[in-house]
Amino acid sequence: MKPTISILNYIISSYRLFAVLATLIGLVLLTINLRKNKVDMKKILLLFIPLILFFFLGARFFNVFLNPKAYETISFFKLDFAGLSIYGGLIGALIAISLWTFIFKIPLWESLDACVFPAGIAFILARIGCFLNGCCGGKITSSKLGIIYPHLKDLPKPFSLPVWPTQLFELFATLLILTLLVFINNKKIKLPSGSKFLVFSFLFSLARLLILPYRRLPYSNIIVNWLYPGFYLFFIILSLTLFIYRMIKHNESEQIQRNNIEDRN
Repeated sequence: MKPTISILNYIISSYRLFAVLATLIGLVLLTINLRKNKVDMKKILLLFIPLILFFFLGARFFNVFLNPKAYETISFFKLDFAGLSIYGGLIGALIAISLWTFIFKIPLWESLDACVFPAGIAFILARIGCFLNGCCGGKITSSKLGIIYPHLKDLPKPFSLPVWPTQLFELFATLLILTLLVFINNKKIKLPSGSKFLVFSFLFSLARLLILPYRRLPYSNIIVNWLYPGFYLFFIILSLTLFIYRMIKHNESEQIQRNNIEDRN
């Protein structure tokens, strides 16, 4: 839990350092996965700028919607990693990828599958930065899992009280989800394209919903108690519905292929 890190005598913000690492490593992993899908390198490079731009615009716009009072003192146009909402960023990135696949006629669902591990690893790295920085923490707790951030321990209450380490909850939940997806791949279960993306979306939204009561959020009660739960439930239901629908269509397609083979024989 260090808000700053010294590298070669330079003092760097832990949060910003890991945010930059998350972005760079996420793009490298995405490039590797798209190349495995035989996507041309030039097309991949043309994805990077709109992907980053749409992510940050989505994250900033969504944060403005959730917490407009914060922008009475800070600028919407400030180029900083602060004041971002992850789901707004993910929706923005989804729009960018959808447009990219449409323009270059690249399979959408395969591309979304390719984004899962890069996005998951990037989120984990970003949450490490949050934990070190002491931001995005949880509510005050008397549990043994509660953490008092060293740089806040000398401040008056409530800053010096132990809080839930919700950054770590989300980090380990995401790590568990990615591990499950690796297990599914190793078992070679036949799933239609887009399944990794939909399973990740379902489980990630479910994890966020379960962790939500422990988070400390600077938003109104309506947003925390109603909008956020409804938002997560929407993605949970949508992901599950699309997964079931694609599984049904996939099984129907395989059955038709088997019937055609039998007819030829």
